[in-house]
Amino acid sequence: MKVTLLTLILTAIVLNLNARSFPKDTLRGKNASYERVFILSAIKMRNIQNKDTIPSMYFDDGKQVPEEYGVNSEPKFNFEYLMKIFKNSFTPQELDQLKTVRGTFGIWVVLDKSGNIIEMEFSFAKKNPVLSKFSADRFFEMETKFKKSLKWNIIGNDQKIKHLKFMFAISIFQSIQM
Repeated sequence: MKVTLLTLILTAIVLNLNARSFPKDTLRGKNASYERVFILSAIKMRNIQNKDTIPSMYFDDGKQVPEEYGVNSEPKFNFEYLMKIFKNSFTPQELDQLKTVRGTFGIWVVLDKSGNIIEMEFSFAKKNPVLSKFSADRFFEMETKFKKSLKWNIIGNDQKIKHLKFMFAISIFQSIQM
């Protein structure tokens, strides 16, 4: 758990670097297209329809949410459910390939005031033998599953924030072993 948390923190730091200085391209599909940004040894995938692409959050009155603000809203799902959705996104052959893969799959979510996901970003290691070969349509299928299944309970003053943002790191190895 400590290793996963440390990996999450380091991934967040790396991915919050100014992405404009890193190479990127667009992965096009029938249902969606994704901007693929190569950041050191990681890949960040973002649907090109995403509008809220900055890490900061803002209150409805336009003031920035302070970094020390404690968000009270909670997911209406447990972490095992999140890992199950992730695992179910792969074919049996892909699961077989991932059995020995170490690393995390990062998920950044932007929520509306009802607790629904409106935007997502994914990050993973460039060396991942399966995710690095996913098509834009496969990422869109995964994004759609997450959006339909994962909801939040927006509590108290969090309702005054325009778009709440959360991130998760899924251990690929642990997910596949479930």
